[in-house]
Amino acid sequence: MKSDVSRAAYYKWLSRKPSNREVENEAILRDIHLLYQQVDDIYGYRRIALTIKRQRKEKNQAVVNEKRIYRLMQVSGLKSVIRRKRKPYHKSPARHVAEHVLNRAFASEKPNEK
Repeated sequence: MKSDVSRAAYYKWLSRKPSNREVENEAILRDIHLLYQQVDDIYGYRRIALTIKRQRKEKNQAVVNEKRIYRLMQVSGLKSVIRRKRKPYHKSPARHVAEHVLNRAFASEKPNEK
């Protein structure tokens, strides 16, 4: 079985160091996972972005773009869970009951007869 990657490229990839961007993405992703667990999977990327921006501003770290957080959440498979509260259904009593005039005889000879 022949692969498309050369042997030299494979071994170079194996001993490579992660870039600064990758290291920063991992740190952001750890923050995202921590926050996501704290809020019981309710927050979507917008709320997570707001909270992480606020946290990073307090720590005097670089602010992260909302799109980057969206991309990282998508890659890791994190989505918000929307729980809608539904009002219980209570059947209301009938206020006016019409007379049963037709007695299931629906056939008529002319239009507008019944």
